[in-house]
Amino acid sequence: MPELPEVEIIVRKLKTFLIGKVPIRIICNKAKLLKTSQCLSMALDRPIYDISRKGKLIILSVPPYAWLIHLKMTGQLWWQHKDTPLPSYTHLTILFKDTEYQLRFADSRQFGYLQIVPEKVLSQVPFLQKLGPDALTITPLTFKKRLQNRHAIIKSLLLNQQCLAGLGNIYSDEALWLAKIHPLTPANTINQTQIKKLTIAIHKVLKRALKLGGTSIKSYVHPDGQKGLYQNCLFIYGKAGLPCQRCGSLIKRLKIGGRSSYFCPVCQPRIN
Repeated sequence: MPELPEVEIIVRKLKTFLIGKVPIRIICNKAKLLKTSQCLSMALDRPIYDISRKGKLIILSVPPYAWLIHLKMTGQLWWQHKDTPLPSYTHLTILFKDTEYQLRFADSRQFGYLQIVPEKVLSQVPFLQKLGPDALTITPLTFKKRLQNRHAIIKSLLLNQQCLAGLGNIYSDEALWLAKIHPLTPANTINQTQIKKLTIAIHKVLKRALKLGGTSIKSYVHPDGQKGLYQNCLFIYGKAGLPCQRCGSLIKRLKIGGRSSYFCPVCQPRIN
């Protein structure tokens, strides 16, 4: 799943392509990918004013509407010339005025979506109402308030978008390794010093991933087809059985909520 760095890179790239462009038609062959209670024609023929991100959600400001794009597990956005063969699993295409380039939404698992809502009700969208503070800008104090009195394990809370927005499996493992915290540690047992270290680690990992263009392990690519490079610089994710870069002990893998988590048993001892 694209996480905060991948979505942020997509937003930055889309800004260079789409600001000022006027969408004139949406072609969709999978109805569940397009969600709107508006008459679709009313949301077209209006210029894109801005593009931003909330957690892992991409928001196109097309006043008086907002176009919300969530890539979910396997979604991809491609900015391509109309004569370029469609990427596999392209289910939605947006055409624009005065350009032969198109924005194409491919999604092999079809969990992603484009939702169009009036901007005036944007704050009432359930997904946004429940979204926690952004992982890239959260402070130790805010993070402490989010974790205190929570008995859930820290890895699960890092993945919980209502607790902290933007993190996924890769960067949560990377940050926990940097902060020397075991993924099964109950959140309410993490002290203030550890919370500060974890906050700093989250920021460090995310900024490093942004600098390297994100992580391209499976399906993630930039809208222009480029791939990220962070997968070449991972500290611990996906490295079970290999030596820890910090202490040399063998990295272990465990399952949390059906997903693989990676940790060093020496650098990240399970205390509780």
